Amino acid sequence: MSSETTDLDLIRDALAAIGARLDALEGKPAPHPSSKTFVIADADEGEKACAFEPNDRPCDHCSMCTARGF
Repeated sequence: MSSETTDLDLIRDALAAIGARLDALEGKPAPHPSSKTFVIADADEGEKACAFEPNDRPCDHCSMCTARGF
């Protein structure tokens, strides 16, 4: 075997470098946006009744009013 670097050696080195970069990226994954949950504030006593909920339920600040333009 000669001491010269062959094309195959260069390809192996490049693949090893790509593998190391992928390992580094997979080591610190960001959470997917779909895994985030929405938090709705509980209604306080004495709140006004929600215009969209039946039975005069109090407003729970769900923003449905602003989403529909009210």
